[in-house]
Amino acid sequence: MDKTTSLLPDMHQVHQKLEAARKKLDRGPRIIATQERLRDQKQEERDSLKTKLIDLRKTADGKSLQLKSNEAKIQDLQGKLNASTTNKEYEIISSQIAADNMANSVLEDEILEALEKVDQGLQAIADAEEAIKTQEELIKKTVTEVNASKPGLEEQAATLAAELAVFEKEIPGTMMDHYRRLVGAHGASCLTAVENDACTSCYAIVAPQEKVQLNMGKVMLCRSCGRIMYQQKS
Repeated sequence: MDKTTSLLPDMHQVHQKLEAARKKLDRGPRIIATQERLRDQKQEERDSLKTKLIDLRKTADGKSLQLKSNEAKIQDLQGKLNASTTNKEYEIISSQIAADNMANSVLEDEILEALEKVDQGLQAIADAEEAIKTQEELIKKTVTEVNASKPGLEEQAATLAAELAVFEKEIPGTMMDHYRRLVGAHGASCLTAVENDACTSCYAIVAPQEKVQLNMGKVMLCRSCGRIMYQQKS
């Protein structure tokens, strides 16, 4: 059997282990970035709540000032009512006071509603701050875990890359360019086992003559997906 084909199964395993190690190295920073985006989103939501709270306070304060102004107006009308000299004048002022009292009653309800919304806004901001704090703690924990695992994964990846380089020296020069293209396109699945007379990557059936050549140790490419095939060890 050709030395290259005899090495392909072990070479494939090294490819897969190396790809897994590199994915773990890449996954950590991606997780951190995702968590940071979520924290930033929570901060934006909190800032939006603060802006809404300011508007609510302005509304409540404006209505309170209006209520005070109306109460001063009623007090002034009450003085005029006491000083009225005719029934008609008395009725007009009384009607105005009654209307203003009714308006103030509505205004008081609106102020109460606005103040309730202010309280709800304060609670929402407090909840948002707590959520941000929790997210920050999660980010710190993840960063610690990623930094702790990084040296071991880098060492593992370097060892596997060196091991793979030894295997790659056995690939015929005439096939190296194709092999490199396969690695660039498919990563660890640039190699594919043949099981039950089929390519395990694309499931194309291997022709009888191709199976014979595989068993003889000839380097073969899948007619369907172009990957380098090898006979799975029994």
